[in-house]
Amino acid sequence: MRNQVLATLLLSSLSLSGTHAQDGPKREIEVTINGLTKDTVYLANYYGSKLYYSDTAVADGKGKVIFNSSRGYKAGVYAVVAPGPKYFEVILNEPVVKLATDSTDLLGKLVVKSSIENQVFLDYIRFLNEQKKESDLLRSQMDAVKDPIAKGTFKGNLEQIDKAVKEYQKALIANNPGLLAASLVKIGMAVELPEIRKADGTLDSAAAYYQFRDHFWDNVDLKDERIVRVPVFANKFDEYIGKTIPQLPDTINKLVDELIARTDGKNDVFRYMVNTVTHKYETSDIMGMDAVFVHMALTYYCPDGNKPGRADWIPEDKLEKLCERARKQAPLVLGNKAPYLSLTDTTEEKWINFYDLPQEYVVIIFWDPHCGHCKKELPEMVKVYHEKMKAEGIEVYCVAKATDDALMKDWKAFIRENDMDWVNVGLTKTVFEEAKKDARKFIPKFTTIESLNYADTYDVYATPKVFVVDGERKFRGKQLSPDQIVDLVKQLKLIKERKTKG
Repeated sequence: MRNQVLATLLLSSLSLSGTHAQDGPKREIEVTINGLTKDTVYLANYYGSKLYYSDTAVADGKGKVIFNSSRGYKAGVYAVVAPGPKYFEVILNEPVVKLATDSTDLLGKLVVKSSIENQVFLDYIRFLNEQKKESDLLRSQMDAVKDPIAKGTFKGNLEQIDKAVKEYQKALIANNPGLLAASLVKIGMAVELPEIRKADGTLDSAAAYYQFRDHFWDNVDLKDERIVRVPVFANKFDEYIGKTIPQLPDTINKLVDELIARTDGKNDVFRYMVNTVTHKYETSDIMGMDAVFVHMALTYYCPDGNKPGRADWIPEDKLEKLCERARKQAPLVLGNKAPYLSLTDTTEEKWINFYDLPQEYVVIIFWDPHCGHCKKELPEMVKVYHEKMKAEGIEVYCVAKATDDALMKDWKAFIRENDMDWVNVGLTKTVFEEAKKDARKFIPKFTTIESLNYADTYDVYATPKVFVVDGERKFRGKQLSPDQIVDLVKQLKLIKERKTKG
């Protein structure tokens, strides 16, 4: 089990590409754990809300363990992981921290021998636990009675406990300036805000939301890089990004930029925010969120002319790949006009440009006649096309890879077998081979270099790939199922109708 814990921590530590494993000030943690003898104990550090392997030490015959890596340790919250596995957390922000406990109850029997930070925080945790026990008892008693007056008494007692906790927190922060323990407590406190009411006296929920959002970070010093190694900060950041901010790309980009501007632009908080938001939206399954990834990449990572990128922690090879991906996706975000696309039909003589199609809404599909997923998904698209899309005035512009004899043959056969009576075009064998010799044979009379290189233009790294464009040929949807496409178009028509009437 101990080996499993170590393996998990080691694997986790590799996933951040070194962003957490930087040298820090020389510090020492001495922990005596009664009941351990010659056992291996691990030290893990928080980066965000996750633990990562930091160090290893072996207990002596009396259970004493000393962590004093020559690389040092950055300030933050750490976990001492003992056999079991079980662990307790330590605040590391002093040159030397000395603690003692018992293997039977690591936290319950924890004693601080030398550490102002840990004594302050341990006292706070024990105070909270006492208040929680009392409040839980009061709530159970309140639930058991029906008399409104009695319930009111219990409620008043609960309010007194809440008041006592807030007073304790405020006193702790005021009496311990500069302590990481004080910062940790302050971050976890809710900001107290006045109620906002409308002219008729009712609560103004919209104004209350904006007030809450504007003051969300009042208790956090974003220039204090220690907080990236305190999980309460990461949890607060996740809440802000994922729940507090409306999940609209333009809004996310604006508010994230404003928040990042409150860091010093280079410390660990800046790095954590940029890295976390970029990764979150690069891997998002929500349609349209690639716009956030593109914005983050082009704003913070990728060089612009002679101006270097600001994410200097990324290895050059990975940075190049990230920037290449972002620049390919940038023209394809929702709201942008779709790149020009003109290719021939199966006759290799008729060139069709989807911009010239009369239908207001067009579904652009990129596929490969030898792609297994395409063969499964396209027949369903055909079915919905016949049953619903045509009635909604939706056309399909279906682009096939047909660059050799086998692909050409299978492309035509699949069209016939599946009654694909929409617009079928492709990069055909003849066009492909002739364009390699001299593309000027087709450009600009029939098409463009971007059309012939549609795989790069539309970032077609896997098939099938689906886009929905409107009458202005702006992207409105991506990778939607056939029925989702129909629902999207209906919604877009309804919105347009309301704007026209309004």
